[in-house]
Amino acid sequence: MIQYRFMLILAVAGVVSGCTAAPMGKAPVATAAALSQAAPAAPPPTPQIIASGPSVVGLASWYRPGPGLHRTCSGQSFKNGVLSAASPVLPVGTKVRISRLNDDRSVVVLVNDCMPHGHRIIDLSEAAASEIGLVSSGVAMVSVTPLVVAEK
Repeated sequence: MIQYRFMLILAVAGVVSGCTAAPMGKAPVATAAALSQAAPAAPPPTPQIIASGPSVVGLASWYRPGPGLHRTCSGQSFKNGVLSAASPVLPVGTKVRISRLNDDRSVVVLVNDCMPHGHRIIDLSEAAASEIGLVSSGVAMVSVTPLVVAEK
């Protein structure tokens, strides 16, 4: 009974003194206004893409397989709307920047197909060729630069 009276006296003293501390073991509740004033989360850093080897200059073309299912060397189905390419020397899975030599247009593509050695250094999908203005001419001189994502 004495303990009960002692706690009652402490509680009344706290109310009278204007004590606003949160009860022990409970965290203060954030209000909606406080949450709306919080700083927005920073976006994740954008990956930096850098050249991983020397550029090679040569003739590029674009290709569109005929009707029916076409599988690439990587085993994927060929899709014209994807930024991809075929190369006679670059390994499947390599990202490369294709830059047209007569202007400043370029595109980053994934090599997902292979092609025989010949007069061209790379064949682009229709979407990639369209990005650098290659569809109307069919062929153009380009620079091919292998790329990697830089570790930070």
